[in-house]
Amino acid sequence: MPRRLLILLVLIAVVAAAAWTRISHYRIDVPAYSRPPKSLLLDQNWSPAQRAAFHHTAQGTRLIPWSWFQALEQPCLSLSKCDDLKDPAYLARFGFIPSDSHPGSLPIGFARQDNFHDPVTKRTYPVVGFTCAACHTGELFYGDYAIRIEGGPAIVDLGTFQKALGLALALNKIIPGRQARFEQRAGGSAADLRRDVDAFLAQAMKEKEYVDKHAIYAIPAGFARTDALTRIGNQVFAVDLDKFENFQVSNAPVRFPQIWDAPWLDWIQYNSSIANPLVRNIGEALGVRAMLTAPDLDNSVDIAALNELELLIAGPAPYLGLASPKWPAVLPPLDAAKAAHGQTLYRKYCQHCHLPPVAELAADRQAKAPRYWAKSSAGMSFLKVTDVNIQEIGTDPRAALDFRNRTADSGALKKGRLTAAEGLDYVTRAVADRYFEANNTPAATRLAWSGYRTPGAEAVRDKLVYKARPLNGIWAVAPYLHNGSVPSLYHLLATEAERPARFWVGSKRYDPKLVGYESGQLAGAFQYDTTVAGNSNRGHVFTDGPTGNGVIGPRLSEEERWALIEYLKSI
Repeated sequence: MPRRLLILLVLIAVVAAAAWTRISHYRIDVPAYSRPPKSLLLDQNWSPAQRAAFHHTAQGTRLIPWSWFQALEQPCLSLSKCDDLKDPAYLARFGFIPSDSHPGSLPIGFARQDNFHDPVTKRTYPVVGFTCAACHTGELFYGDYAIRIEGGPAIVDLGTFQKALGLALALNKIIPGRQARFEQRAGGSAADLRRDVDAFLAQAMKEKEYVDKHAIYAIPAGFARTDALTRIGNQVFAVDLDKFENFQVSNAPVRFPQIWDAPWLDWIQYNSSIANPLVRNIGEALGVRAMLTAPDLDNSVDIAALNELELLIAGPAPYLGLASPKWPAVLPPLDAAKAAHGQTLYRKYCQHCHLPPVAELAADRQAKAPRYWAKSSAGMSFLKVTDVNIQEIGTDPRAALDFRNRTADSGALKKGRLTAAEGLDYVTRAVADRYFEANNTPAATRLAWSGYRTPGAEAVRDKLVYKARPLNGIWAVAPYLHNGSVPSLYHLLATEAERPARFWVGSKRYDPKLVGYESGQLAGAFQYDTTVAGNSNRGHVFTDGPTGNGVIGPRLSEEERWALIEYLKSI
């Protein structure tokens, strides 16, 4: 081949690669799901009205104004009109579940709020925002059925969805004709719309340029995960306080946890860091774009709605609210003899951390001297979860370490430099107190909305532990470990060498034998790489040798592993 031709081909390849890299920034690559024809709702102790309330009750978060959401086109690179961003079939590609109860065809986890209070502009206007159901409603595809798991981890990719949302707005400015269509469909004053969109994009670009420059979110969470505690801190102490030096690198994504029974655990979050439900729920709302200003802490959080959602999940007492799902009849039947053998193994190897099954825990709560429950000063019982030191359990330590080591300048709040625990505690309590004082809320109501926790008790802490919660419903919450680094129960009970170093997350096709989602390559899914910081799949392992440093029990035979899996399916 002539030298000139070779050089020309190399130059063409380089230019093409650069162009493709640039174009890739404008591409949204997500799976094209094929939904089964039938839906199956399990009995989880919720009525249809309760399900609908959980799915669509607004909690004061804002993705974008409602009129924008109705008017936006998908971020396709075309001079022709693109399909609607709001199309449920398009949103389903990010994992969002089509709703059977919302009159506006919003997916589960989306809510319209007409009285949204914007603390920056002091205006009230309709918005679309996330509810906690967006991350805590699972779905399994098996045969002809899409099996709903209320309160289970969602297989959604929030990061890619928010990228799509930002691109949809930005491309209006770039692609001829699209801005005019957007303005016509959104209605109202075109000048006001341009002003508001420009302000929105300017703030978004300011944030994006900083986080890209400092690689704040360089480690993607992908499907089924988010770095919740880091994102809450970044949103409040970097974005809301306008002190970008408070940004912390996000390198500890965690799997969306199951939330049944959570209100009755003494501590929640994977690192056992939060006790008070007001702290937990206000923090969650702030982390998914509820708005807040400083130093007055004016905010958009709907405290009353958060309490309603908490009561839906909790019920009036333990095990009377949202129930964990039972293995459904549409899945292969359980082997009773194998499950009985597995129960023996569970009591021997698992129960000392994960506690007895629900029936025994419920009975223990009624005992004169409960072993597993502790009462608050208000007489409410809470289940004592087992905290395991991060070195002993041996799983990826980043989530616990990042929360322990983080500090932030409180800026206009004038509280000096705060740890992550101190900052989360202060801001969420201040937001709650602001609401209570404005509404003359009596002390009894404040106590109830705090989950009847002992007043003045520690609400947030930063111990270097991970908690071991009861495993009822564990069959429905793949992938496993706190960071979602193990695709199935079968692999979780294996040695570290038997766990896959890479697998794909994003499929909803369920494997009832291995107990997890199918994890082979899938176009548009997320490739999970366990060699990346925060993604380690080591620890919590059964293998030969002394316990500790990640070893929790002896190597299981194949027969023992399958028996234990069968039992875990049954609880």
